[in-house]
Amino acid sequence: MAKAPAPAMPTSRQINEAFETVKKFHPDARIASVGPDGVKFTYTQERIAPRQEAAEDLRQPLSW
Repeated sequence: MAKAPAPAMPTSRQINEAFETVKKFHPDARIASVGPDGVKFTYTQERIAPRQEAAEDLRQPLSW
């Protein structure tokens, strides 16, 4: 029985095309990692306006 082929790494052209496309939607995007599963990006939060009602830290547990 033949083995399944290993996943291939994206080419530099594919990486550049993905990066340019993502930058059109989010100019602060940065490449976080490149692997056989594709290109992963990180996004800075500086361009996102904070919500008016988000005065408290939403990561804190709710008091019931």
